[in-house]
This record gives sequence, structure tokens and C-alpha cells, in this order.
Amino acid sequence: MKKKLIIVIAAIYSCMTLAQVGINTQTPHPSSLLDLNSDTKGLLLPRITTAAANNLSSTASEGLVVFDKDKKAFIGWDGTKWQNLGYEEINTVPSATNVTIGGNYTIGSVLTGNYTFSDAESNPDNATTFVWRRADDATGSNIATIGSATSQNYTTGASDLNKFIQVCVTPGSLVGASPGIQKCSAWGGPVGANQAPVATGVTISGNAIQGQTLTGNYTYNDAEGNAQGISTFRWTRSDDTSGTNETTIAGANGITYAVGPGDVGKYIKFYVTPIAISGTTTGAEAGSAFKGPVINLITGTIFSQGFETGDTVNYTTSGFFTGGLNFTSGTTAASGDAPASSPLFSTGSRGYGYSNPTTSTVTSTYVEFNTVDASSYTNNITFSFDVAAFSIASTTNGMESSDLVSVEISTDGGATYATKLTLLGGNSSSGSNVRWAFTGTGTGTNSYSSSNLNVSSSNTSTSSGITFTGTQAITKLSVTGIPNSSQLRIRIGLRNNAASELWVIDNVQLVAL
Repeated sequence: MKKKLIIVIAAIYSCMTLAQVGINTQTPHPSSLLDLNSDTKGLLLPRITTAAANNLSSTASEGLVVFDKDKKAFIGWDGTKWQNLGYEEINTVPSATNVTIGGNYTIGSVLTGNYTFSDAESNPDNATTFVWRRADDATGSNIATIGSATSQNYTTGASDLNKFIQVCVTPGSLVGASPGIQKCSAWGGPVGANQAPVATGVTISGNAIQGQTLTGNYTYNDAEGNAQGISTFRWTRSDDTSGTNETTIAGANGITYAVGPGDVGKYIKFYVTPIAISGTTTGAEAGSAFKGPVINLITGTIFSQGFETGDTVNYTTSGFFTGGLNFTSGTTAASGDAPASSPLFSTGSRGYGYSNPTTSTVTSTYVEFNTVDASSYTNNITFSFDVAAFSIASTTNGMESSDLVSVEISTDGGATYATKLTLLGGNSSSGSNVRWAFTGTGTGTNSYSSSNLNVSSSNTSTSSGITFTGTQAITKLSVTGIPNSSQLRIRIGLRNNAASELWVIDNVQLVAL
């Protein structure tokens, strides 16, 4: 056995030292380095998948041959890509169809070459090339290739004025057979001069009321996609919607305009001149319709509520905890109530009371007034009402600092509220079980522009069952400077912690001063 192995090795070594090698033949063909001779067997090359062949691409040497067992074909690396060594290509070349140009044919516009890429083997579109050309007419007279235009997008320049443009696409892929056949779009054009920007949809939002702010609205457009620069605005007033005696308002050159006393009875118009940062920069001025006539802000009572039998009900308690809310009339008893012999109303013959024992620190009972449009009133609106605190069937009970009445205001129809004023039942540091009638003269007020303000009596006594009179008894609450919102909504919150404690409110007023 050892002798046979030595003989085979020696034979192979002897063959390898020769210029030619023959297997099953003593006389290899003179043109071959290796001559295999068999009538029954063949040469078996490495068999790999398509994915393995692709991975091998980065390190393959020119002339490398393998068998692609996915494609069932012998393939060889030509130094750039795999070539089918059989009678057919490894795959078909990609194709480009539906070649068109998108964009505006004006100087400075960005044109885009659009096409549909397809490849029978789903090879990626990653080697497609583009050529842009210009000609004198739509038939392609005097075709000239635009040398620097080799990407999918092309920005037209001065040389393209009055010319026609074409894009040609050569589909290509770094995988498989490539490139495909070049396809060209139809000629598009002629290329016109750069277009000026335009302003469309010019309108005015806001109320034509003295003291209100109007806002100009518009949409900026530029055919070449040039960005908006600093567009200019102006506002005018006239006598009617036809523009009689139309006059530019001095100093009104912003996107907004505050309507003043000189605009009352007039009609307002907004103009915009669109400006682009490049290309043809200045567009034509465009104006809105006239808005008006401007009305003067009025004063007076916006609404009131006395809780009388014949009063229109402009409030609701629905959606809140309503236990303990009821109308109050008559007077407290001469004995057993405090303050005794005091009316349970401030005007008319009825008030609105709340008595419900709760240990909660969250106000859950509200008298919420309907949303009102106050935009035609001055923006110096005041909400006020009268308030008193009673002890019923007890001469030693009353309100503490945990018992309160609050004023909350919304300018968005009740979606959100802000507490502006809170009346505490007793002095927060010492007073307890306090009560007072509507005959007191104390007031609590806060400005809408300020944060919530807590007010309470100035009593310093620590005794139980204190009846306030005069300025110590806060019987009038008000919030001033409320804005003239078109969605104004106000509510009064009420809270106490004993069945014998009774808050009473009356004479509610919303007034523009």
C-alpha cells in the first residue's frame, strides 16, 4: 500500500513539474495546461448560491469561475460583474419606462426626471444614469447635451430660456446584467422666464370692532419653489364695500391691525405683496375683501341674574354636584338663626343658596352661567355678585376658611377655567364660625390680569359664633378687566362643611364699563 501511494505522489509531482498536465491521457493537448480525458465523467467546480456569489464579488479575482446553483449556470467574474458562461445571460438587463419630466418650465425651476424601473430578477436600481438635453423646438432641432446635468433633478438656467428640455434615462444595477437600454422623455417646454411669486386666498380674520385685532391671512406660492422672503403688507379703510375713498392707514404695515376709533363706520381691507428670496422676487399685490362696517365697542349690562321667579334662567348646575342648592326667600328666624331676622336675598325677593356638609377640599358644586359673546363690548368687563353667610338653626355655627365661594372665568367657552377670586369663610389664622347678612359693606375684588386672590374677613377674635357687620362682612365680590371674548363663560363655586351653614348669592351682574 505504501508503495502504491508513493508511486501516485511521484506521478503527480512529475506531472506538476511539467508544463502540461493530463488526466487519463498521456498526451495532453498542446494548447492546454490541464487536459482532462473521460468518456463517462466530468469536471466538478465549486457550487455556491447566488447570495454567496454576490458576497464574493468584493474579493473575486478576474477569471474566477463557479457554478451558481440557484441560477443553474456557470458564472465567471470579469473584474466588474459576474457573467453567464453558458448560452444565456445570468439575467435580463433592467428597463426604464414611463420616462417623463416633472416641474415647471421656467428659469430657476427644478425639473425631475421620472421613470419606472423594472428588473426581471428584482435587482436594485442603484446604477441608473441620467442625461439632460436641450433643443430649439419640440421635434428636437439642434439637440445639445447639458454637460453638467447628470442627476435625476435639473435646475433650469438662463441658457434654457425659450428652449425645450428632455431627460434620458439609462437603467442600471450593480447586480446582474446591466446597463439597460436608454429611454428618453418627450420634449418639454419652452422654458419661460422666472415667474414672480403670488399671494392667494387673501382674507381677514377677527371682528370688525373697535379695540379688536384683525389678522391678515394668505397663501404664498412660487412656481419655481423660491422661498418667501419678507413680504410686505398694508391696511386700508374705505366708506363702503366698493372702496369709495379708500385710504392706506398710516403705520399699518404688519400682518395684524388693531382697529381704532377712526375706523368706526369704515370698511377695512388687507393687502399683501409677496416677496421671494430669489428668482423674480416681487409679485403682484393682492387684497382681501372689505370687512366691516367697524362698530364701536359698547358699554352696558351683558347679563344679569337675580334668581327671581320671572327671571330668564341663564345658568346651569348640570354636570356638577347639585345637592344643597336651592332658592332662598324670606328672612332668618329671630331666634335659632344667625344673623337673626335678616333677608335671605340682597335684591328682589329671592336669592340662591347652598348648604351641604362635606369634608372634601375640592369644590364640586358650581353655578355656571351660559357662554356669551362679549366681543362687541369694551374690554373693561366686570363680573360681580352679592354674597352672605348664615347659620341656620344654630347661633354658634358659621363659616371657616375651608368654606369658600370662588369666581372662575373661561374665555374659550368653558373648555378651561382660571380661578380669579376666592372668598374664604373665616379668617385663615384665627376666625371660625363666622356669618354675616347682606347688610355688610365689605368688598373683595381682583383684576382678571392677576392670579387668584384669596380674601377673608379681618376678624381676629378666636371666639365661636361671630357675626360680622360693616366692612368686616364681605358682601360684594367682583373681578374687573375681563376681556371681551366671544366665548366668555363664568361660574361660581360653592363649598361648606356643615348642614347648618348656608351660602347665599344674589344680584349677579356682567357689565361692560
